[in-house]
Amino acid sequence: MNDRFVVVDIETTGNAPKKEDRIIQIGFVVIEDDKVCERFSTFVQPERDIPPFIQQLTGIDHTMMHDAPPFHHIAPMLVNKWEGAYFVAHNVHFDWAFLQEEFIRSGIQPPTCRLLDTVELARFLMPTQPSYKLGHLAEALSLTHDRPHQADYDAEATAQLFLFLLRKLSHLPLVTLKQLRRHSRPLKSELTALFDRVIAKKERSFQTDESVVEYEGIAIKRWFSPKRDDRPEHVPSFSQWLASRPFVSPFEYRQGQQQMMSDINDAFQTCQHALIEAGTGIGKTMAYLLPAAFYAVQHEKPIVVSTHTLQLQKQMIEKELPRMARLVPFSFTTAVLKGKRNYISVRKFARTLKHVDTNYDIALTKCQLLVWLTETETGDVDELNLTAGGALFWEDVHSDETNEEHNFFIRAKERAKHAHLIITNHSFVMHDLTADDTFLPPYEQLIIDEAHHLEDVAAHFFGRHVSYEYVRLLWTRMNDTAIMHQMGALRSLLADMEYELNQLFQSLRHYVLRRQKGDGRIRYRFIPWKEYGREWSAIIELLMRIMNDVRQLAQMKEDVPREDMKPFTTFIDVLSTLQHLLTSDDDHIVRWLEMDTKAAINAVTVISQPIDLAHFFADQLFARKRSVVLTSATLTTNNCFSFIIERLGLHDFYPFTRIIPSPFSYEKQAMLMVPNDLPMFPTATVEQYAEQAAQQIICIAERIKGRMLVLFTSYELLKQTYAFAKQNDEQSFVLLAQGVSGSNAAKLTRHFQQFEQAVLFGTSSFWEGVDFPGDEVTCVVIVRLPFAPPDDPVVAAKSDYIRAKGGNPFYDLSLPQAILRFKQGFGRLIRTKEDRGIVFVLDQRLFTASYSKYFLQSLPPIRVYHAPLAELLQHVDEWL
Repeated sequence: MNDRFVVVDIETTGNAPKKEDRIIQIGFVVIEDDKVCERFSTFVQPERDIPPFIQQLTGIDHTMMHDAPPFHHIAPMLVNKWEGAYFVAHNVHFDWAFLQEEFIRSGIQPPTCRLLDTVELARFLMPTQPSYKLGHLAEALSLTHDRPHQADYDAEATAQLFLFLLRKLSHLPLVTLKQLRRHSRPLKSELTALFDRVIAKKERSFQTDESVVEYEGIAIKRWFSPKRDDRPEHVPSFSQWLASRPFVSPFEYRQGQQQMMSDINDAFQTCQHALIEAGTGIGKTMAYLLPAAFYAVQHEKPIVVSTHTLQLQKQMIEKELPRMARLVPFSFTTAVLKGKRNYISVRKFARTLKHVDTNYDIALTKCQLLVWLTETETGDVDELNLTAGGALFWEDVHSDETNEEHNFFIRAKERAKHAHLIITNHSFVMHDLTADDTFLPPYEQLIIDEAHHLEDVAAHFFGRHVSYEYVRLLWTRMNDTAIMHQMGALRSLLADMEYELNQLFQSLRHYVLRRQKGDGRIRYRFIPWKEYGREWSAIIELLMRIMNDVRQLAQMKEDVPREDMKPFTTFIDVLSTLQHLLTSDDDHIVRWLEMDTKAAINAVTVISQPIDLAHFFADQLFARKRSVVLTSATLTTNNCFSFIIERLGLHDFYPFTRIIPSPFSYEKQAMLMVPNDLPMFPTATVEQYAEQAAQQIICIAERIKGRMLVLFTSYELLKQTYAFAKQNDEQSFVLLAQGVSGSNAAKLTRHFQQFEQAVLFGTSSFWEGVDFPGDEVTCVVIVRLPFAPPDDPVVAAKSDYIRAKGGNPFYDLSLPQAILRFKQGFGRLIRTKEDRGIVFVLDQRLFTASYSKYFLQSLPPIRVYHAPLAELLQHVDEWL
């Protein structure tokens, strides 16, 4: 290519160029003929202070500015270098907007450039990347990026990334390039001329790409049907094989791992259910995969492995299974199978490509899918990194299991038929246990990892929820159809329904606010036959009018073309569910209304879940399988499995149980500290407690001088504590808070990891599932013992159910749940044998409450200190 590309990066004092933030460093790399031909970088005199957190992030301080030129000195040179070129940057509009302000401030006309954003290019050319931050992309491509957040190094890394993206673009199939050119127009990058050059070169080459096939104008990676290898002549018994090896792990012998493997093998051989709590560091994934593979190959029967998190599935597929294949003396096959909504329908996607969308998210998602289909063998959405708008678009293109060509869901089922190990998730297992037409092949052995989530997943699976947002989306699609086909009577009916639905959801919101106070998210439990008053009567009367309209809609939809029918059918089903939730007398479910006080006036969700699932698990799962192995790092309370056995209906099956402790030396690697100079609930208000907790968190952070994770059970307490902590202007560390600095846990974690000294305030999603190995976290603070709030709808309904059976809701439900969550939070700290750290618990009930011993006895042996914070901080100094 003969184009000139200038790849630019800047460092600044902040994010607001129109206010007082200024550039402190600029670097650029020039690319011509696909090669770097020039480099430039300089510090820039900002003529203002550099904030402490920017100094920490970039490593740039005032001492580096002594000989730095002001921007207006270098501006003419920049215009000369950049005029007429492509301006390329990672998040290009941030850099371009900042530079334009600096040019204007200097009295110089900015250069004329075409803009290319490497974030955007990477999003659709590398659609499976979990993160599009420059550092993470550089790591994925093995690019040198030694000093992130310095402009010269970032510009170099961005230039190397851009060269990779250009090469990837040039290797795409011609049909994909033509579709990309057509659908990329709403994107921020100016790509048309670039696509024209690549397409013209591709057309001149006359080369065909044998790795893809074309279907309805889309290039799809070729796929070959898997076949199970012939059974090997001799497969040793697992016990013999294990005895012949000194250890399984290529790095070290793990006694706990050996014990767990033997237990699982015994459970399979004796057709027994098993509960195994495996402490952190055991290597439990390999401990259950190895005996499972031996059993499946020897008996020619598949074993299903179910996980809760995508992270564990990916680790298993990308790391553990390939490693295991090198260990065992035979070959085995694996497959991943999920619900059909996880797989793309190429036919439905092709239909969307007939229209060019002006919506940015849809256009970007179409480009992502076009590139992804040339690479994916599974068609599984979990491979993709979609925007929120992209996730909505997926609803239009996911599989519905028709007999179309290139059906990825049918491919996945075909793989599963020939697999020894089938990897899936808890929700899919629930579906398969209850469906008339099952998707999994017949199986008798099941391994459930992260088993402490099983009951909640099942409750969510069997529950129902109807949100205004979803109802509105369906209404919009129906209305668009009515407009398209000029159906006047239907449009009139839909207009009436729009008004009535708005009124219904607004009335539900008003009904909640009159009965439950709060700020932020509110959940109000309701029991239809116990609700009363004029407001509730009006809600039910309005609902009945809507359901009368639904009956008319059911008749009118017969005139709708078949290809546009789905939103109508779904809408009718959803409103029938809403009627059931608001009026039925089913006392086996708990129902609640959920809303955010800061959201739109009709943004309400109606939700239900079953109260008790023990009988379901007993009858539909454990009675039907020969051996179910349930494992997790948190299954016991007070070293006893009775809580999980009760909740999952395992009493009559007398399961085998085993606790395998972590191999870590917690007495040497960790300390537990409980300050005794914080106020006790309920003597202090939430605001008073938050203020004093913030003061202690600041004091701890100043001593730790590293990364610190602060865990909350209440978002309200988190928000107030964070606000008080932010008032400390002298802090030398960065404060981040879930729901304030961002809601996405993965993105917040990556931001947190960029700083050497940072405090992350997190709620539910940070109690487990997020790993911070090594020195990424040196301290975990648990602000309060993690009891669920007593007015939580699900907890309240389960408590009523337990009380009605003569039980004690606190000791039978609330306490065990809190202990399991406490163990999960404690487990955030020590993830490897080399980790060291401190856990602070800012809740004196850990020592003063009658139930405190149950919390402490659920932890591994560890040194515990209970004293004023000042005294505890002296121990911190000695420890560090």
